[in-house]
Amino acid sequence: MTATGVETSRVRAALELGRPAEALRLLSPLLASDPDNAALWTLLSEAHHDAEAYPQALEAAVRAVRADPHSGQAQFFLALGVWNTHVLGRNPRWGAARRHARQAQDALRSAIALTPFHPGYRVTLAQLVLQTGGTAEARTLLTRALELHPHSTHALVTLAELALKRRDAPEAEQLARQVLALEPQSVPGLGTLAWAQLRQNDPHTALRTALDAVRLAPGDPAARAYFSALSHAYLPRPLARGSWTWRLAMIPQAGIALIPVMAVGLTTRNVWRYRRLPPELRAAVALVRPMRREVGVTVCVLGIVVLGVVGLLDARLAGPVGVLISVLMLGLVAFLIVGAVRGIRLRRR
Repeated sequence: MTATGVETSRVRAALELGRPAEALRLLSPLLASDPDNAALWTLLSEAHHDAEAYPQALEAAVRAVRADPHSGQAQFFLALGVWNTHVLGRNPRWGAARRHARQAQDALRSAIALTPFHPGYRVTLAQLVLQTGGTAEARTLLTRALELHPHSTHALVTLAELALKRRDAPEAEQLARQVLALEPQSVPGLGTLAWAQLRQNDPHTALRTALDAVRLAPGDPAARAYFSALSHAYLPRPLARGSWTWRLAMIPQAGIALIPVMAVGLTTRNVWRYRRLPPELRAAVALVRPMRREVGVTVCVLGIVVLGVVGLLDARLAGPVGVLISVLMLGLVAFLIVGAVRGIRLRRR
């Protein structure tokens, strides 16, 4: 093996061990001596991706494709670079993000055409296509990926997520259990299974499944994200932006008046559901949903609305009501500030 081959092997080993900084350091002299090597530029793009330096990863992928337009791996990292740089965190169905999403998908289609027997490229394209609403194409891609690699947990999890999008919770549960049969400690498998159980009106089992994922991988942010999302889905925030309570504002005349009433109703239901949880689940949910704070905020908001209505209906009470509203507003602000400070202190310990 040549000296360049030895150094390239060291770069790959560093990437496999999760050391992108070391890989970048090793690649620098190699690219300086061979600036037209598409494989080295592809490795550089991969290293930047692992370091979450997406603009640099995109630039390296562009150089790789320019050096070898027929490299499927270079096209794959070009797609990842475009998506993570220009689409990640944005709505891929609107504006410039939509245009870049299509560019990333086209690059992945090129990668599949150049490397037709690589199932991972099809799974990644299916995930990107799902972001823009292409469920039929995604299902075709995943089916073909499973034909190439029947035990691909990556493909099975994505197919389960597709089943959830189609509101087919039993199929999603079946696919998630296939994933767990192949990989019992799979966080995505447990998370998808938990969502399928929640969609089948089994919230306690769903939360327990998501909590199992956190216990199996306490350092994995995805496990915590699954549990947090399930907690919020089961106990929806009554006054949060995007809550279905606010959609009542679209109802002519009565909409605004119904918002505080529905918020109180939703809060009451949340408290009832919270109290029915088993003690271990209630303790875990309390870490992501401080119910006492939520109830206090809702009651303060309702009190402000009621006092405001009373003040409008009776001019003689307008002055005292204004004072009470001010006191409630100050109390609410102080309550939120104290809660935030206590939360910061808890996280620092």
